[in-house]
Amino acid sequence: MRRFIYSIYDREIPVYEFDVVIIGSGVAGLYSALHLNNGLNCAVVTKANIDESNSYLAQGGIAAVISREDKYDLHIEDTLKAGAGHCNVEAVKVLVEEGPENIKTLIDLAVPFDLNPEGELQITKEGGHGMRRIVHCGGDATGRETTKQLGNIALAKENLHFFFSSYLVDILTDDAGVCGAIVFAGDDYRMLRSRNIIIATGGIGQIYRYTSNPSGSVGDGIAAAVRAGAKARDMEFVQFHPTTLFSRDYSKRLFLISEAVRGEGGILRNSRGDAFMKGKHPMADLAPRDIVTREIIKELERIGEENVYLDVSMMSEEFFSKRFPTIFGECRERGINVPSEWIPVRPAQHYMMGGIATDLDGMTNVDGLYSAGESANTGIHGGNRLASNSMLECLVFGRRCALHINRNFRENKPGEKFYRFNEMPSGIVYDIRFYEKVKAEIKSVMNSYAGAVRTFSGLAKAKKILDNIYSTIENSPMTAEYEFEVFNMLSVARMIINAALERKESLGAHYIVTEGNQKI
Repeated sequence: MRRFIYSIYDREIPVYEFDVVIIGSGVAGLYSALHLNNGLNCAVVTKANIDESNSYLAQGGIAAVISREDKYDLHIEDTLKAGAGHCNVEAVKVLVEEGPENIKTLIDLAVPFDLNPEGELQITKEGGHGMRRIVHCGGDATGRETTKQLGNIALAKENLHFFFSSYLVDILTDDAGVCGAIVFAGDDYRMLRSRNIIIATGGIGQIYRYTSNPSGSVGDGIAAAVRAGAKARDMEFVQFHPTTLFSRDYSKRLFLISEAVRGEGGILRNSRGDAFMKGKHPMADLAPRDIVTREIIKELERIGEENVYLDVSMMSEEFFSKRFPTIFGECRERGINVPSEWIPVRPAQHYMMGGIATDLDGMTNVDGLYSAGESANTGIHGGNRLASNSMLECLVFGRRCALHINRNFRENKPGEKFYRFNEMPSGIVYDIRFYEKVKAEIKSVMNSYAGAVRTFSGLAKAKKILDNIYSTIENSPMTAEYEFEVFNMLSVARMIINAALERKESLGAHYIVTEGNQKI
């Protein structure tokens, strides 16, 4: 694989000195930053703004053992079961046992969790959970409210310095491990020198045609880490959410209908009114996401239609509008008279279980390089993520990254005030139209051959197509953000395809059928 993607020869760029660099401003990045020692000077690099992340869009909530009826062992059991036996048990134990104290920290930070009439945390249930253990904010706006509050606190801290509209280009290393990051804003490069870097760049959804992820979710953090020598793990496990709001305009991020809606009694039905999940799994509509997704796909193929429906008519308008205000508003704006009218839904890409391989402190195999959140693979999710464990993972392991840096701080070595580029690939220079065409082809290939239902013949075809594209642009000079983005998308797509081909049996979200190329 190409080591660097930047392509400017013999040009000096300014160097900024930081104790810690965090790439990403979702919950994992912000929570990590807030747990660093106040004496550490930290850069937070984000390609957009705090309100443009997967964390901000998260609806369901945060899973944690809160009620007296719930137990750690029960949460661990549900997580392992959803993960299809592929989870790192030690990591799951850490996640579950440290969950409640991190919820308490969020309360202390004034994150506005919803409360019941008695003034206690309101707790709900989602798919795959045997107990009510999901806390939430603003009904279905947990990600927005949590990210907003953490962002407000972080922006006020003197030791945190935000680089907005800045794109991670590459991670720099030397013989002692990580030593800095190249970031790009407009036409201006910067070298952020640091021996402690946390990658918290979120997911990869935009390599698929249909996704609930925002436009920036292209896997750039994963790709940059791998170029720097970090190992990726479990890349074949891509989660598809069973219920995104049906739309024929798939050029935009698809609107998510939270699993919590089914947790409150919502029932999946086909156009004839049949509750087709009944008898398909002991938990019916609350079965793990991969199972519900595949059953919806089967039902759509059986009846020859584009979407199924989520029946929420058992809820009153008062309850639904207060419990799910974001979903209520979006549906009404699109002319769906919820809760009396069924919500048209279908599956779409939602979450990446694989990522940069880390240990229990978020450390990678590259000294000084950490990862947290969706870009990381701690082994918690296994073959299939349990609902609402993702934000908990951001908290638990984001904090662990910061605490490990606090205890094992690596100082910068003296260096020059300018960094000089010294590589220039000699391949063909392509224009933006070419890269837009490549981006569309990546999305089409992943949609067709690496979805919720896969075949080895389809995966092999995908590999051939993507490898051919890679050979075409591998040595091309790249200086613009759109070029970096497409190259990162291509790199991550190839990781997924190669990992899927290596795993010969179906497991969790990696589901292989013996014949036919099925699409989601």
